[in-house]
Amino acid sequence: MTGGYLVLEDGTVFEGELFGANIEKAGEVVFSTGGVDGYQEAITDPSSKGQIIVFTYPLVGNYGVSDEFNASNKIHANGIVVKEVTMEPSPFYRGKLLSEFMEEKGAVGITGVDTRALTLKIRQDGKMKGKIVKNHADIGKVVEELKKTEIDSSVRDVSATKKEKIDNGKDVTVAVIDLGTRSGLYKVLAERFNVIRFPYNAKADDIIASGAKGVIVSSGPGNPNAPELADTIKTVSQLSSEMPVMGIALGCDVVALAFGAKVLSMKVGHHGCNQPVKLRGRICMTAQSQDYYIEPASAEAAGLVITQTNLNDNIIEGFKHSKLEVYGYEYHPEGSPGPDDTVFVFDDFLNVIKGVSQ
Repeated sequence: MTGGYLVLEDGTVFEGELFGANIEKAGEVVFSTGGVDGYQEAITDPSSKGQIIVFTYPLVGNYGVSDEFNASNKIHANGIVVKEVTMEPSPFYRGKLLSEFMEEKGAVGITGVDTRALTLKIRQDGKMKGKIVKNHADIGKVVEELKKTEIDSSVRDVSATKKEKIDNGKDVTVAVIDLGTRSGLYKVLAERFNVIRFPYNAKADDIIASGAKGVIVSSGPGNPNAPELADTIKTVSQLSSEMPVMGIALGCDVVALAFGAKVLSMKVGHHGCNQPVKLRGRICMTAQSQDYYIEPASAEAAGLVITQTNLNDNIIEGFKHSKLEVYGYEYHPEGSPGPDDTVFVFDDFLNVIKGVSQ
């Protein structure tokens, strides 16, 4: 390893040692809460595109890396920050070192950082841009460049590129507007549905003509208000009166926007696998990659009935439309990584499509 720094756009510098690929990389710095597991899924999740993830668990890479845990076929996070990266992982999964995996996939990390202090700073000042650089970097120049840097977190590069039918031998077929979701969603859907996967800019007429009986708008990276998602929002608006609709994470925000609600940036997002959500009189732990929230007054005006809230900050986590079979969930009901406390919402959606009363 060689020395390096995490430089924040306000000029704050955290020193450490670099591992993974021999590159420097900028991104939006966010922190992820949870336990010892899930680091591999987090960095390979397309929702992490454009982010530098700070892991709050102090020892990362404990069980190595195994292909079975990849959320996609590449690392989407722009970088990771850890207190300590494990160089002698448990042999249980016979996986490779996290540092080796990152080097192969062209991703950079920095270890030896005071992640507690960094997390507290983000909590206080909010998410901000940062860059992982080598120890000979001109810090002043890096800060000036960060202020001008636009972080690429667009959907177009991680969305499905073409229509694809997935026959799982089920009675009901749903369409998925794939904004860049992780593989775990399709594993959960396979237990309940046949799936037709569509790109982010699919037209409503094409989805209706496919014979799908419902549509799921998936998770993905970036800003739901981005111009590239205007067609997606229009498509969801048109489909909402034709078939049941479910939005997940970014897809939840897209659905809310389709009905005229306002979606705003959070000062500090929800990242990790231990976000408590209250629904149906119970508390469920959820996996999240949430950086935007639905403004409550606008949700009511849009006809959205709030059904779930986050117990940490009271942010809206779920809604249903007052008249239509339209549902939104800001978290990942499929879990993986994280708990599957809320996987039953997919059963609910199946029942809605079948006309079974809830």
